Amino acid sequence: MGIAAAGVVLAGCGQEPSPVGVGGNGGGGNGGNAGGARRPLPIPPLLEPRTVDGNTVFSLEAVTGTSEILPGVATPTWGYNGSILGPTIRARRGDIVRVEVSNRLPEMTTTHWHGMHLPARMDGGPHQPILPGGTWAPEWRIDQQAATLWYHPHPHGVTGKHVYRGLAGLFIVDDDASDSLDLPRDYGVDDIPLIVQDRRFDDDGTLDETDLPDMGLLGDTPVVNGVTDPHFAAMARRVRFRILNGATMRVFNLRFSDGRPFAIVGSDGGLLDTPRTVENACISPGERVEIVVDLAADDKVTLRNVRFADSLEVDDGDAPDFGLDDEFDLLTISGPGAGEDPGALPTELNTTLGALPDTDGARRRSFDMEWFQINGRRMDISRVDEVIDHPGWEVWTVSNKDNWIHNFHVHDTQFRVLSLDRTSTTPLTDGWKDTILLAPGAVATLAVRFTDYTSTRWPYMYHCHMMYHEDQGMMGQFVVVEPGEAPVPAIGSGLDQGDAGTIASPEDGGGHGDHRGD
Repeated sequence: MGIAAAGVVLAGCGQEPSPVGVGGNGGGGNGGNAGGARRPLPIPPLLEPRTVDGNTVFSLEAVTGTSEILPGVATPTWGYNGSILGPTIRARRGDIVRVEVSNRLPEMTTTHWHGMHLPARMDGGPHQPILPGGTWAPEWRIDQQAATLWYHPHPHGVTGKHVYRGLAGLFIVDDDASDSLDLPRDYGVDDIPLIVQDRRFDDDGTLDETDLPDMGLLGDTPVVNGVTDPHFAAMARRVRFRILNGATMRVFNLRFSDGRPFAIVGSDGGLLDTPRTVENACISPGERVEIVVDLAADDKVTLRNVRFADSLEVDDGDAPDFGLDDEFDLLTISGPGAGEDPGALPTELNTTLGALPDTDGARRRSFDMEWFQINGRRMDISRVDEVIDHPGWEVWTVSNKDNWIHNFHVHDTQFRVLSLDRTSTTPLTDGWKDTILLAPGAVATLAVRFTDYTSTRWPYMYHCHMMYHEDQGMMGQFVVVEPGEAPVPAIGSGLDQGDAGTIASPEDGGGHGDHRGD
């Protein structure tokens, strides 16, 4: 029996029936500070822009460095504007932004704006490489709802390795509608970013970059905002956590140590229509969830990863070990010591969601995910797999034909989940989404459309966002063109960075339709 998307209560994937007590790093690995003092949670700084001719300009520099992921241990890492992770970029709907990305790394990289609606030439995928010593400066108008997005490398075949070394950061979009809501919004005070990941370490403290069979860089040590075992001392009774699963392969099942309920207020592409009260939240690589939790003045509670009671329907005897039985602490939290009761959350958050899209007569496409292939093919950077020549809704049916878990991410757009069938798992399906988790055998039916930008040359991607799968070829390309057009014979940049371009030309910036995320 399928799970209808409309009105789904997000109970998490295979939640535990009772609270899980506070413990050490139950998943094994290098526990960091188990039983000892915890370090304050690092908060990625907000990146200050400058204004040039009325446009908002940000600067990022991908660099090498050394980080203390484990306490007292120096680990070589990569980061943006620092040794690990990157600053939080924050901009508003309607802003014209330019991000100048300089590569000071010893190898080529790219920077992809995950969840962003923008021209394909600005997308930062495999066709926009930045060579060592080079700078890429995409420019676009932000035209989508307030949301927690992120940026990360997307070089073909090594995306997972670049993210694992430390390259990732949040990109927060604000708008007038979200500003009007009584939600926590003081960044670093009651509006807190959490980038949850995992790593493995060699004995000398360097990152273990050995790919596990079929699992790539699945880690054994949990990391939050670039460190192990952090502590957050709350300054307010109500806190909003913007949580990104920035891991390469791990699916997290989030729960508080005392089993307290919390509210999910947003998913990948923005706020939900109304808060959902839950005890667990499940997010796969690339997904985001915004939660709000209320704290007593003297609270001491831990955000944990708990086991999936149903193993996400994975047959342990016939599939790789995805770490679905692992349990470990992510973040200890203490209350603010004082403060008034925060009162009730707003009951209405996003009035634009409403009914699911009318897809009667819509074009239909199917995507079968199996091994490292989609529709029986691995990624070919010179091949166009799908051509979309209209701005209307399409129905995409995405099927996991494997005995493994996969997820499915689409560039440039946010989709609505019409249904999730042939599975008993309950992943995050509400609101606007750009990534969805698929248990073995699961079939997701998505309403998706592509508007505003067309190009016969520059493609977007769809792929599994479990990065080892993606890097092994579980990815395809599509172009969005005007009716009757076809892609040019030589698509993209041909990996020639000098031809990647920086500003949308009329051919890339114009386009059909008028969908702007709402």
